[in-house]
Amino acid sequence: MNVTLGGMRLKKTPHIYHTVCSYKIHPKMWSARTTKTRCLDAGDGVDGDGDDRDGRAPARTRSNTTKTMTTMTMMTMMSSATTARTTTTTRVRGCRGPAAGARGSRTMTWAARTWSGEETTARVERRALAMGRRNAQRNARTAGAVANPLSVPTYDSPEPKDKTEPIRVKIGDEWYDCRGWAKAHPGGERWLYFFDGRDATDVFYALHSYGPNGSDLALQRLKKLPRCDPPEDKSRLPSESSYAVSMAFGELRDKLAEDGFFKREPLKEAWALFQVLALYVSGTAVAYSHPILATILLGFGMQQAGWLGHDYVHGRGPWCELMRYMPTLLNGHSVEWWMQKHSMHHSFTNEEHLDNDVMMEPFFFLRSPQESGRPDHPMRKYQHIYGYPLLSIMFWLWRFHSVITAWQRKDVKELAFIGVNYLFLATMMPWQVAIGSIFLSGFLVGALVSATHQSEEIMEFGEDPEYVEGQFRSTRDAECVFGGLEAWVWGGMDTQLEHHLFPSMPRYNYHKLRPLLKAWAKANGINYRSSPSTTIIADNFKMLHRVAKA
Repeated sequence: MNVTLGGMRLKKTPHIYHTVCSYKIHPKMWSARTTKTRCLDAGDGVDGDGDDRDGRAPARTRSNTTKTMTTMTMMTMMSSATTARTTTTTRVRGCRGPAAGARGSRTMTWAARTWSGEETTARVERRALAMGRRNAQRNARTAGAVANPLSVPTYDSPEPKDKTEPIRVKIGDEWYDCRGWAKAHPGGERWLYFFDGRDATDVFYALHSYGPNGSDLALQRLKKLPRCDPPEDKSRLPSESSYAVSMAFGELRDKLAEDGFFKREPLKEAWALFQVLALYVSGTAVAYSHPILATILLGFGMQQAGWLGHDYVHGRGPWCELMRYMPTLLNGHSVEWWMQKHSMHHSFTNEEHLDNDVMMEPFFFLRSPQESGRPDHPMRKYQHIYGYPLLSIMFWLWRFHSVITAWQRKDVKELAFIGVNYLFLATMMPWQVAIGSIFLSGFLVGALVSATHQSEEIMEFGEDPEYVEGQFRSTRDAECVFGGLEAWVWGGMDTQLEHHLFPSMPRYNYHKLRPLLKAWAKANGINYRSSPSTTIIADNFKMLHRVAKA
């Protein structure tokens, strides 16, 4: 017996089958029979000649190639081996959930696809195109980040464009003209230029307040922006397969919102804050009588304050807004500086020239100079030796950047909070305890956050992966092997992929989300990457060693 769910034909088995929307999927209980569905309405769909109404041509199948081929060879094969693919379209039910109004007629699209074969080839081709762009720009300035951890992160100004031309950004089924909003955008003007001509739906809902995550401020602002026509250049729009993943992901996000995954629980919030304050109070109390113990307590307190502050800054709603400057007061970290840096990391994870976290030369080379095109340094040969100990300076660097940027912005509030923090360190404990705890907390944070990204795929500048696919390609979850205490030390970063896909979700819901996301990824043929925490740390060290010897 066959049944149809959201445009996908399922083969019923003797077992009771469940839908992806109820999260209870068993891969052996159904088999996909349709590889593509699309909602046909006035705003989106496919017309009679097989082209999308917004001007996108259907995705094409490609011959298999390998990553070891030269760029010219790959480009030649790409031009000679592409064939048109017929797209099956089916009317499916409309989008539901709290975000349905903003997304208009966005609907569920379940794509049975894999990242082997065709998708792997497509990824090779995207990398080839990006490498060609990078080689052409190697001696020119790029609209990206500097590669120097000691420098305050800066981004080149976007290429000047005619002021009469809109900054076209697609969210849901609408194209918005962001010209008038660009300079007022809290995430920075550059972000809108980087998404000019692209679909920013998934990254918008990931990083902005849209209702279910505690506030709808960004959604209300979005509704006020003027609409515009799609761009003539369709090269930056998602492929058919990427679009299908985005539609399926939007449905998953709505279902999670309906089930309360984004709601904050007062008792859990109070418990998390109590742990941080208890570590600070106890560490301060024994700072003079037991300095080593105080250093450990305050070091873990600063680490946990970092994790909690990270949750507050990503979160939306009255509680997160109230606690927004907690990390500034307790750790001396500028929220405004960190938000700008971290939003780029989330939007362009592991993308060269856009994500500062993968451009840390000369201290850390995540790619050989031959591969990255950036200058070499004698330190590279020893990075596997000094690498992990050097991570202890992370919080010192963050403090340095925080003071510099707050002073440059003349941010009186942040400077006041930072001043209170340094006054606390200078008067409430011996200087050895203050310095030691900052080194320890920096190491505890740096050693964990680096492991889940740095050993994964680094994408070329200009490759422009779609948000959801980019997160799966660049992020790996850690499976804690030492129980609850280790999970507490990770502070939610062991569920890094869940966090990157749903950053405004409270971190205490990520472990509950993990099996659901695994099932969703499997149903959509996406590679969900997860390894034991010990393996991830070991792989990170092996990467440093491999690049050091390259």
